[in-house]
Amino acid sequence: MLERSEKTFYCTLTRFLPLVLVASLAACNPFAPELDDAVTDPNKLLGDRKTVNGFFEWWRNSYQLRDSTLYGQIVAPDFRFTYFDFTNNTEVSWPRDVEMNTTYKLFRGVRATSLQWNQYILADTAISDTVAIAERAFNLTINQDDATIYRGVGSARVVLTRKTRQDNWKMRSWYDKSDF
Repeated sequence: MLERSEKTFYCTLTRFLPLVLVASLAACNPFAPELDDAVTDPNKLLGDRKTVNGFFEWWRNSYQLRDSTLYGQIVAPDFRFTYFDFTNNTEVSWPRDVEMNTTYKLFRGVRATSLQWNQYILADTAISDTVAIAERAFNLTINQDDATIYRGVGSARVVLTRKTRQDNWKMRSWYDKSDF
């Protein structure tokens, strides 16, 4: 026969056992994914900027995600953006700080952006290991809200630079030829 202290122990145990089971099940949720301890290589996710194709993938992904910090990683310190203003029949250009500010405001002011790179019009990577020129056609869609959607096509002629073959490409200049 159980003594009084043993009865109290078993009685207390049977009261708290369901709580212990629920707590242990909560810590082991079969519907929750496990944490992945492996470090994810951003080059595999966003594009390997050591290649020209990877550079354009990174650019596309920075627009898709509307992330100016990602975009800023491909823009060189001495960057220059240029386009032709048909209304005034003149070229307009601006430096990196204006480009980054403009892109930041674009990304924050719209609901979604979609950049699709198409064929290469020009791809000259034989100049050297540290300079490449590429012109590539693109489609850009900007969803400001449900009622306002802008679509444009064109091409971007970019000069890419890097210090050594092991470094990532950065955009030194972008000449925009689009219908925006």
